[in-house]
Amino acid sequence: MVTEGMMQRGMQEEERTAGKVYLVGAGPSDPELLTLKGMRVLKKAQVVIYDALIGHGIYSMIPQEAEKIAAGKRAGNHTMKQEEINRLILEQAQKGKCVVRLKGGDPFLFGRGGEELELLIQHQIPFEIVPGVTSAVAAAAYAGIPVTYRGISSGVHILTGHKKRGEPLGIDFEALVRAGGTFVCLMGMAVLHEITAGFLQAGMAPGTPAAVIEQGTSARQKSVLAPLSELEAEAARQHVKAPAVIVIGEVAACGKQYAWRDKLPLSGCRILTTRPASRSGALTELLRGQGAEVLEIPTIRTRIRDAGTQLSEALAQIGDYQYAVFTSPAGVEYFFELLDRMELDVRCIGQIKLAVIGSATGDALKKHGLRPQLMPNHYNGTALGKLLNASMQDGDRVLLLRSSIGSRELVEQIQAGKKISVTDLAIYDTLYEAVKKTDQRDDAVPDAYLKALLEEGEIDLVMFTSASTVRGFVAMTQGADYTRVRAVCIGKMTAEQAAFYGMQVYMSEKETVESMVRCAKRLCGRQT
Repeated sequence: MVTEGMMQRGMQEEERTAGKVYLVGAGPSDPELLTLKGMRVLKKAQVVIYDALIGHGIYSMIPQEAEKIAAGKRAGNHTMKQEEINRLILEQAQKGKCVVRLKGGDPFLFGRGGEELELLIQHQIPFEIVPGVTSAVAAAAYAGIPVTYRGISSGVHILTGHKKRGEPLGIDFEALVRAGGTFVCLMGMAVLHEITAGFLQAGMAPGTPAAVIEQGTSARQKSVLAPLSELEAEAARQHVKAPAVIVIGEVAACGKQYAWRDKLPLSGCRILTTRPASRSGALTELLRGQGAEVLEIPTIRTRIRDAGTQLSEALAQIGDYQYAVFTSPAGVEYFFELLDRMELDVRCIGQIKLAVIGSATGDALKKHGLRPQLMPNHYNGTALGKLLNASMQDGDRVLLLRSSIGSRELVEQIQAGKKISVTDLAIYDTLYEAVKKTDQRDDAVPDAYLKALLEEGEIDLVMFTSASTVRGFVAMTQGADYTRVRAVCIGKMTAEQAAFYGMQVYMSEKETVESMVRCAKRLCGRQT
């Protein structure tokens, strides 16, 4: 007898076996232009087959646990032929995987997305299309050029400069000139001469405004504005290279007045943040708000410890402690998670006073209806230890709730010259993202993509908020030349760790993410 439950399990098994493919448009480069649906799908991907034209920030959003396969194609440099990519997508889906085919821009606008679906349809593999923001519009907008403008251009024509070797461009320039409007050409740098000559020969005025936008929406965006007849020479003079978007039409003149990106303090600066994914939001938001291109690549992660028994013993004596001390927001969150597992609530801590290392940790406590009684002016362990020492007497007790790799220096500062008892309770572990655990050993696996960015000078600044993020970064980029890394560090210990590896160290004036951003602005020469 077949029950409903058996049928449901069978359907679930069939679904897992079949796998599913998502063709996701990654947008032009800026990770904030990835759609909400694109982000949701990417987060659950088991395999990501990505193009060379996705932005570096987009790459940093790919889940650490997902298998990453490069299938990049740039002009004259194909990692894989299209037929191989099509087969690869199919093979991964047939393994029962959730496959994301991550494509620059929009998958159906000169992206050959349709071709990648043909084999899936033949083999009855389910798929979805997630449209992306096209560089035809986004790159122009980031250069201050509206592709349509009432009274100036009522239409836009999107063209491709891609053609087979030895064949002419398949563009009817005369028909386009008669139609009028704005002309946006993608993949056209290799045939820029043919494009400009084609429009001029078709009767377009030599003085027609035009623009070439290299690496639009990225930190390396460069905009060149010139009359149509001079565009090729000006692009060559300014060494513009692919990938670039070509805009021809009266609206291109708006780029002189409406360009906004270059006015932001951190425009042109590509910054890598290394905090755990759950803790990077505030820093990333501040940097992006100042115009930086931010790559979020966590070098460490945190994991709660099975510390319920030890915590229970400490809570049973909570009345004997004068202070409970938290050194990070993670410590606060894991403490309350442990309480929840023990079916306790905040009342169990009684009247004990609370001390924190900085405002972020204090804010984490406030979310749970608590406020710290002690917080040093300088947000570091030394200052916190000295403040606690000054506030306590011989015989007092401290409950320290923090990471298993917490510095001994804090305990020494608390006890300096006094008989103060410190219960140092590790309630979470700090782990390096580069370490992939196996049955036999822990292997530190470098991130080849990140290492290549460093070697190519594509990262302007790296932000470190703790010594452990520095060590995690080194584990992730083994063998890199760290003397080329410009490190913005919070606190003395973080700065010393970065200097140990030979990095160029810049320490923020205060131990806050706001101070780190001000330091970045000074380094990038756009302090306002």
